[in-house]
Amino acid sequence: MKTWLLAVAMVLVISAWPAFSQQKSNVPKYDLAQEVTVKGVVDEVVDRNCPVSGTLGAHLILKVASGDTIEVHLAPTKFVKNYELVFAKGDQVEVVGSKVNFEGKDTIFARQITRGTDSFVFRDDKGKPVW
Repeated sequence: MKTWLLAVAMVLVISAWPAFSQQKSNVPKYDLAQEVTVKGVVDEVVDRNCPVSGTLGAHLILKVASGDTIEVHLAPTKFVKNYELVFAKGDQVEVVGSKVNFEGKDTIFARQITRGTDSFVFRDDKGKPVW
């Protein structure tokens, strides 16, 4: 009975593996050529499962001058909490990051965020995550 359950579990894992691999491989890479600087106001702070970080990730929904919003991918939530990188609705920020089309919409992979005199770094100057 235990052998049968183990065999079924292995078949499920093996059959699901391509879906997980495919999801991660479709994530765009940080592209220095697409780096932008965007100013706006934090409209929402969201933690959600994210294929960019591969885990529960921290995100900001940023309202820009035009009134549009754009999602900003920060880092894994654990990294953000460990370093007490706290953002709140209404924060005025400047985001430097790579603007990509991800999950059917424009998104920014944050490299650095400045709020007032505070600066938060999520990627190095080549776009490699610091987490």
